[in-house]
Amino acid sequence: MPLRKFSPAILLLSLLCAPAIHLRAQPRVDVRSRYERVLAVVPFIGKGTFDDPKRPMYAPTPAELRLARTTRKGILAYMRVTSDDGTRALVEFVAMDRSAFQQILADPSIKAFLKGRDRREVFEAEFLLHKKDFNFALFGVRMP
Repeated sequence: MPLRKFSPAILLLSLLCAPAIHLRAQPRVDVRSRYERVLAVVPFIGKGTFDDPKRPMYAPTPAELRLARTTRKGILAYMRVTSDDGTRALVEFVAMDRSAFQQILADPSIKAFLKGRDRREVFEAEFLLHKKDFNFALFGVRMP
C-alpha cells in the first residue's frame, strides 16, 4: 500500500529532473565558433576619413556594420591585426551565412580560409608568415 502512495510522487520527480540532467550534459558552443567565419590576409583600403576609414579590404564601414547587425545580412563583425610590415591585415570576418563571403573566397589575390573547412595548421602558418608573434589564443571575434 505505501508504494502506491509514493509512485506518482516519484514519477513526477523523475520527470522534472530528467530535462535538467539532459541540459547540463550539453556543452556550450564557444563564442568564437558561432556563425560562419573566414580568416584572411588582405590589404588595407579607405581614405582615412570619417566616411571612409582605413580598414581591411572587404571590411564594412561602421554604417554598413550597424545595418548588417540589424538585418543580420552580410558581414556582422570582424577583428584585425596589422602585419609586421604594416601593409596587410590578418582578419577574421563573421557572418550568419557563408554567402556573405563569396567575394572574399573568390578573390585570387588574397589568402582566405574558411573556418571548419580548412585545417587550422594551414591558416596559422599563413598568419605567422605575416606576423611573427601572432597569438591565436587572443584572436577571434566573440559573438553572442
